[in-house]
Amino acid sequence: MAMRPVLGVLLLLWGCASSSPSTQRATTEGGPVFIENDWERALREARETQRPVFVEAWAPWCQACRSMRATVLTSPALGEQAGRFVWLAVDTDALENVAFLQRYPVDTWPTVLVLEPARGTVLVRSLGAVSVPQVLGLLDQGERAFRRGLTGGEELARADALVLAGNHAEAAGAYQRAVEHGTPEDPRRAGVVVSWLKSLAALGDAVGCMRVATQELPRLARVDDRTRVLYVGMGCALDADTEEARTLRAWLAREAARAREESEDTLTPAQRSSLYEVECEAHEVAGDEARMRELAEAWWRFLEQQAASAGSAEERAALDSHRVMAVALLNRPDAAVSRLERSERELPEDYNPPARLATLHLMAGRKDQALAASERALALAKDASRGVVLAGHARILGARGEHERAIRVLTEALGEMERASIPEKHLQRQVLERVLKQLRAASP
Repeated sequence: MAMRPVLGVLLLLWGCASSSPSTQRATTEGGPVFIENDWERALREARETQRPVFVEAWAPWCQACRSMRATVLTSPALGEQAGRFVWLAVDTDALENVAFLQRYPVDTWPTVLVLEPARGTVLVRSLGAVSVPQVLGLLDQGERAFRRGLTGGEELARADALVLAGNHAEAAGAYQRAVEHGTPEDPRRAGVVVSWLKSLAALGDAVGCMRVATQELPRLARVDDRTRVLYVGMGCALDADTEEARTLRAWLAREAARAREESEDTLTPAQRSSLYEVECEAHEVAGDEARMRELAEAWWRFLEQQAASAGSAEERAALDSHRVMAVALLNRPDAAVSRLERSERELPEDYNPPARLATLHLMAGRKDQALAASERALALAKDASRGVVLAGHARILGARGEHERAIRVLTEALGEMERASIPEKHLQRQVLERVLKQLRAASP
């Protein structure tokens, strides 16, 4: 199986900086100011000013969230939109947001919502990282829905409501009808397709998901829209072991290469990097190690160029988890150590750089250094975010032969999550449970 299963969920999770301790965050001077982790305040302000609420639901481990925060949400183009919405950022790992997540379950990071303030109804729902043009499109859609309603939007609104209620089976049908009734030019189409794919994936229908992705991909004109569908579609194709899946993986890899070659300013760095990931996955699972390594080398060069041109420590660190994935494929963990050490120096309150350094040291067989880096990460991680760090910590302990201690660490962490009323479906709990199961199976 390819990269996502081989490197594991930990590499994909370690991606975002911890949230700001302040209650508001300005993305640009004079631009939108985000209310942090205060859903009730945002709705109250929106009702008083008769504006919809733009919600950025993110998590401290989410690489795509961090990249979006560092590049997209700092764009001057958003500053012109500041007065149209009330802006809310929700850290899904923060304990104070449990009530928000009960009302609006999040299973894809980042998730963007636009809410109607009187009843909190979802007007727009978008899954995954988006570019500046895509955010501007979501703002236009949300405002139109808030002011006068969207023609043909009833089926889509129903589908979103079904997902929030956990009914992916009916939601998938509703998304399909929304796509069939729409036009290729509808700016909502890519987002609806992604939601449809995610519902199919949630149902375990990997074959249906990959078929929809390959069916809808050619109908999307924008490369940033195609990139979103490519990434989810490849994930589904990796979960199917059939001749059809192998054929579709090869086709998706070619489409990813074509998208990656579009002009430099069309995609965000994170979106372009994700296309390298898609290609590497396809060639790895096909057993074409030579081509996979060639692409991983190109990916690493791209990541180095991005690090050199980044305008801030946050922007530079935004692709650190991709750096770990690229050097893992190349079996050269030491190549990324200096980059992660720099991120740790520049972002001293962020647990992600030392957590990633722990991964690199473990890859290189330096178990003591891996443990020390993991302990530094644990000292910084808060709330549910500790889950993924503890999972990595337990894996290091297991590699050191301390299986009983590793199992005890995870068992105690799961007990703490239970007492904190963190939902069973919360991704952090699922990560802990998965690693605990693996450790118990490997325990002598």
